[in-house]
Amino acid sequence: MIPELFLAWRYLFRGKTRHISFIGIVSCLGIALGVATLIVVISVMNGFDRDLMDRLMRFNQHLTIECVDQEQLAEVEGEIETWEGIETASVSLQTQVFAKFDNLVMPLAVKGVDFQDKEEREALYKYITRETASEGFFVGEGLRRRFFILDAIEFYPLKKKLRLEEATVRGSFKVGLYDIDNNFLITDLERAKSLSDNYLLFLGVRVSDPYKAKEVKNKILAKFDQGVFVSTWMESNQVFFAALQLEKVVMFIILSLIILVAAFNIFATLTVGVTEKTKDIGVLKSLGFTRKRIARIFSLQGLLLGFIGTLSGTALGLGLCIVLEKFPFIKLPQEIYYIEYLPMAIKLQDIGLIILVGIVLSFIFSLLPAMKAAKLQPSEALRYE
Repeated sequence: MIPELFLAWRYLFRGKTRHISFIGIVSCLGIALGVATLIVVISVMNGFDRDLMDRLMRFNQHLTIECVDQEQLAEVEGEIETWEGIETASVSLQTQVFAKFDNLVMPLAVKGVDFQDKEEREALYKYITRETASEGFFVGEGLRRRFFILDAIEFYPLKKKLRLEEATVRGSFKVGLYDIDNNFLITDLERAKSLSDNYLLFLGVRVSDPYKAKEVKNKILAKFDQGVFVSTWMESNQVFFAALQLEKVVMFIILSLIILVAAFNIFATLTVGVTEKTKDIGVLKSLGFTRKRIARIFSLQGLLLGFIGTLSGTALGLGLCIVLEKFPFIKLPQEIYYIEYLPMAIKLQDIGLIILVGIVLSFIFSLLPAMKAAKLQPSEALRYE
């Protein structure tokens, strides 16, 4: 293997025909740029995924428990609060009102929270940006700014006879998710119940490890097998996260085409190399080099080009990711992307997969020229020398 590796390196970077080395450099640059681009884009998508999940976990519970008999919620709450891994369990409510802003009427979701529950109150107050009254509604920061809401809000409760009511604005909150900050009102549990007879009463549960929510769900259903319905945060956001995952896969495939184009350059480099080294191939075969050893020389050239290009691209891509993470200067419109700056999250498994793709494609595209070189006969290679 050592003679083959030496010859492969010499043919690439120390050959007499300088244009061969130049094409090799271009091939390396193509692979490096493709790998770097892929690393940066995938890291950005991982950052969006991570930040979105983090914000969803801040505001929403990990499990939502509903009961046919609402009185059973207290029984379920008392039982699961003693379980290991359960952080909080509290009753919440969700309903809807039609808010009136001048000539515009729009539906808003209302979340009722038990302010008597210390843990639930502390969890909510992490997002309170201002509080000007002791009762009333907390409005989303985006909603407040959009309609210039100050001290009061007018709305139609969800009742058979619509009647315009006015309520005090207690303050505002900001979670960082556009849909929540622009479409939610939060108030006390009992106040929310009085808005309408049509509401959803549920038990919200937070667990120490959100990824074990399904295990906790199965345990709850095993304990309360009738009249109890449980959904996890993964099930509630299944469609959304599936769309993100699909988008990530599609972007990976599309951007891998950049590496594929660079791999074609390797094919061209080695094809020209085989033509230029016809005499050398004849000499090597005359000295006893077998077809496999000749093929190995040229396949190693492709592997070397892919290895150098992939490692250079990995270094460049990781460097850009670190710079963008430490110095977030690319600003995003919050009403579209829910965050202020471009997020970054580097995952080692993704980096490993990108490196593997770069090296494997380079090796595959080196096989055909290597096989062509191996088939040359010594007599034909030396005929015109």
